[in-house]
Amino acid sequence: MSYRLPNLNQLRAFEAAARLESFKAAAQELNVTQAAISHQIKALEEALGIRLFQRGTRKVTPTKNARSFAGRLEAAFHEIAEATNGLTRRDLTGEIVLSIAPFYGNRIVLPRLANFHNAYPGLRISPQMSSALARFDTDGKDAALRYGAGEWKGLASLLLHRDTLAAVATPGYVAGRTLPLKPEEIAAMTLGYNRGWRDDWTKWFEAAGYEGSPPGIMMEYDNRARMLDLALAGHGAVLYDLVLAAAEIATGHLVQIHPATIETGRGMWVVFPETATPDPRVLGFRDWLRADLGIQDL
Repeated sequence: MSYRLPNLNQLRAFEAAARLESFKAAAQELNVTQAAISHQIKALEEALGIRLFQRGTRKVTPTKNARSFAGRLEAAFHEIAEATNGLTRRDLTGEIVLSIAPFYGNRIVLPRLANFHNAYPGLRISPQMSSALARFDTDGKDAALRYGAGEWKGLASLLLHRDTLAAVATPGYVAGRTLPLKPEEIAAMTLGYNRGWRDDWTKWFEAAGYEGSPPGIMMEYDNRARMLDLALAGHGAVLYDLVLAAAEIATGHLVQIHPATIETGRGMWVVFPETATPDPRVLGFRDWLRADLGIQDL
């Protein structure tokens, strides 16, 4: 039987926006921009020839028919996910030795391992915390999580998530100010950056529409963990990936002080030796972690 289906990316954007009643929340869940969600939904409305949402100032409300449609899509996506899991879980047994930088491992991987092991009881992830690069030919590692642009000689790399950088600080650091701050207010702050990536702030100010004098006090750090300490200590603002900062933002320890974001092309990757037959257990873990982080490509 031949099926004529709407664009899948448009359906995913619509289902998330209808369920959350927010284009912004849907964008955060799918790890894309709010503009991308709006574009996908507009394209779907044009393809279907119907209006799917009543658009308000701060909220979008699906129409009655659209709400029913979204419910059926949610059930269909769940069925697809379960079917895929059923197909791939047969080979997901044994142990994976995974090299992880301590900062990323402690913040992202370790808090989720129990959920993974509950979902895949036959497969164990053995995390090896180290800032040194894994040597797959000698140290017995099956895979590693690395940060960068995704190109390492002799290694296959699968994207976990790319950076989406936002300006963040503690509520105390911006106490008494009205959020979002103006770019010129941020330019006058102490700003942290990771060594080699000072230009991230230049790009961010361009995205924020700032045309004033160059920023004042710029503090260089040799890794992202120490850079984040500047913000968490309440001594300045930093540009930080929204996936890594999600827990602090959710708990109120950090706030996004301006809506502008930039993408750098850098991100977190699962890497392993190049092979014609990748280990399905590594692929399964990568797909599971992306799903648990709420990352879906549009």
